[in-house]
Amino acid sequence: MIAKITTFLWKILLILLMLLCLIALPIYLLGKWLLPPRHYLKMTLFARYFWGRAVVRSTGSKVDFQGYENIPDTPRICFVGNHQSNFDIPAFLGWSGQPVGFIAKKELFQVPILSQWMRIINCIFIDRSNPRAALESFKQSAEVIRNGHSQIIFPEGTRSKSDKMGEFHNGSLKLAQMADAAIVPFAIKDSWKLYEIDGNIHKGLIKIRLLPPILTSDPLFNDRAKLAEHIQNSIQNTLDSI
Repeated sequence: MIAKITTFLWKILLILLMLLCLIALPIYLLGKWLLPPRHYLKMTLFARYFWGRAVVRSTGSKVDFQGYENIPDTPRICFVGNHQSNFDIPAFLGWSGQPVGFIAKKELFQVPILSQWMRIINCIFIDRSNPRAALESFKQSAEVIRNGHSQIIFPEGTRSKSDKMGEFHNGSLKLAQMADAAIVPFAIKDSWKLYEIDGNIHKGLIKIRLLPPILTSDPLFNDRAKLAEHIQNSIQNTLDSI
């Protein structure tokens, strides 16, 4: 009963947060046209920081984020990690300090307010059931990276809702190759315990670790099969050790 009450109260907080985002939306839309790009980028970085931390902290949870030293000094970065929960993205946005977007399923495009904000932070929507449309989405995402805005991808394709990592889809890694972007693998642990464990909100600790980057000059970069195996093993070893 307590868990259900907590979840109900959390949903009310989430609705209030979305209303706040609605109020702020026109300010950001105007800022895109009126402010210099550098200042607008700072605005969108703050939006990521605020929204991500607000969503996670509304559950009473904390984030242990380590590995900042593994972020390479290049504007073209593709963050590649495992996917446990709906809280993965808020946690990453709120604590990474990076102006990142992500590839999202097309259904989120239909969600009012949220979809507008996702476009502001350079998210790309993908229809996985349509190979031609999916390829076009990858091209758009690669262009976003080439313009200096990092992207997050989850090669599993869906949430594992557990600490067990699903099999990687090698094809998803072609995004980094298309964008000629450095790859920063990352491991997320215990995010699924905040909600996916039983459909109720729980307080917890999300652990995120950025792993050593794979630069475009690395011979491993162009071998998609070995690259996927290397990244998956690195993430799994990290999940086992934290």
